[in-house]
Amino acid sequence: MEKQIVSRKLDLPDHLRTKLQTRFILYKMIEDEEEIPALLTGNHKYIDEILTAYYDDYWYIDSETGNYAATRKGEMLYKNFIAQWWDFLLSYDIYAGVDLLNGKFAQDDADWDSVDEEGRLIWEDLRVAVCIYKQRIAQEEGRRTDLNPFTIAFMSLLSEKRIGQEIGWQFDLYSEDFWKEVVDIVNTNLWPEDLSYVDDESAEEIDGNLVMEDIIMKGIEETKLRWSEEDDDDDEDYLIPPEAISSKDQVTEEYEEELTSYGWEEDSFYYNPYRFLVGGALGVFTIAAVWSILD
Repeated sequence: MEKQIVSRKLDLPDHLRTKLQTRFILYKMIEDEEEIPALLTGNHKYIDEILTAYYDDYWYIDSETGNYAATRKGEMLYKNFIAQWWDFLLSYDIYAGVDLLNGKFAQDDADWDSVDEEGRLIWEDLRVAVCIYKQRIAQEEGRRTDLNPFTIAFMSLLSEKRIGQEIGWQFDLYSEDFWKEVVDIVNTNLWPEDLSYVDDESAEEIDGNLVMEDIIMKGIEETKLRWSEEDDDDDEDYLIPPEAISSKDQVTEEYEEELTSYGWEEDSFYYNPYRFLVGGALGVFTIAAVWSILD
C-alpha cells in the first residue's frame, strides 16, 4: 500500500516558545548553576530580552553575587518543568522507536537508520502521535493536559542532548533554526490518523486510534519491564532530569497551592495546536505494516 502524503503546517505560538525558553533558562540557572551576570556579556546577550521581560517574576539579581537567581515562582515553575520532563521519560520515551510490523520497541543501542527489505525505516517515532492521541482523549473527557506536541519535541531534543550542552546554549534558545527543528518534528512525525490501514484479509479499514490504543498499552508494559530491570549505568548520550524532584502530582499540588497563596497567574504548558484538525480531517495515511495483537 502506498502512503498518502499529508501536509501539516502547525506553527509554534510565541507564548509557548517563550514558556519553553524560560523553563530552560531556569533549568540552567538552578540545576546547572549557570552564572548569568547582571551585566550581560558574550552569549548571554542573546537572552537579554527574555531576562528583562520576566525580571522580578521568574528571576531577580542577587545583591551578593551580582548574578540572576530564581524567585520563588521561578523555582516552582522549574520544579513543574522537571516533573513534566520525568513524565515525558516515563510516558512517552518508549515510543521513540516502534517497529510497527513486528510490534517491538527499540532498545537504546538500536540502529535508528536501519531499513527493511523494501527500504523503509524500521523504527518509527510515535511520541508526537501518542501525545496527540492522549490530548484528544483528554479533550473529549473535559480534562486538561499540559503536554502538547511542541513540548514533547522540545523535551526529546533536550533529552538527546541536542540543546544546552555546549557553550552557546543561549543562541540555541534565540535561533530560528532550532525552533524550526522543533516545529518540523511535530509536522513530519506520524499522527494517530496516519496509523490507519486496510486489513489484507478482511479488507476492513482499521482506525488509527485503535492502533494507538494497542501501542500505548504495550508501551506501558514495556516501560514497566525496562525500568524494573534498569541498571545504574548512565547513558552518556542521553540526559536524565534531576532525581531529587517530587512526583508530578506532588509538584502540581504544591504549585497550585502557591498560585492561590501568592496570587500568581497560572502559567502552564496547556495548548491545543490542532483543535481544527481532529478526527479524519487530514485524511487517511495508510501503512502496510500491521501492529500484531499479542494476547
